[in-house]
Amino acid sequence: DWSSDVCSSDLMMKRWSTLLALQDETFVKIISGSLGIEAFDDFVTQWNEQGGSTIQEEIAEMYMK
Repeated sequence: DWSSDVCSSDLMMKRWSTLLALQDETFVKIISGSLGIEAFDDFVTQWNEQGGSTIQEEIAEMYMK
């Protein structure tokens, strides 16, 4: 996984596989037509709620130092 090779936080190490699984599942369903494109907005909300937004903040903070 490229992202954990570049920079990671404790939360990222704990949650990343779950977030990637959510992403993969959602994208496959959208591409295959099982879900409409509007499901992407739900995915973003879930991704952020499951730690994605916090991980983004942590990584951004690391790069600012």
